[in-house]
Amino acid sequence: MRAVSIVIPAHNAAATIATTLASLSSEAEVIGQILLIDDASTDDTADVARQATAQLSLPLRVLPAVCGDAGAARNVALAQALHPWVYLIDADDLHL
Repeated sequence: MRAVSIVIPAHNAAATIATTLASLSSEAEVIGQILLIDDASTDDTADVARQATAQLSLPLRVLPAVCGDAGAARNVALAQALHPWVYLIDADDLHL
């Protein structure tokens, strides 16, 4: 049952986002979408995330934005969430 929208605000998180996404893979059967808010990154955050989710078979949607802080970035994603449950995680955290 795919019932969870994952929200990840990210700014210049190319060094950490693949590890964060990999930590979510154990929950793949319930993840309906991963919304990565790429908040004006100047590195390869979005590309690294796309590559990682393709390898992990996770449903990623990148939302380019200029928010300036994680709270505003989360609000951008919450407006796009399709599922009844929302899980917030930062681009440099691990899901345990």
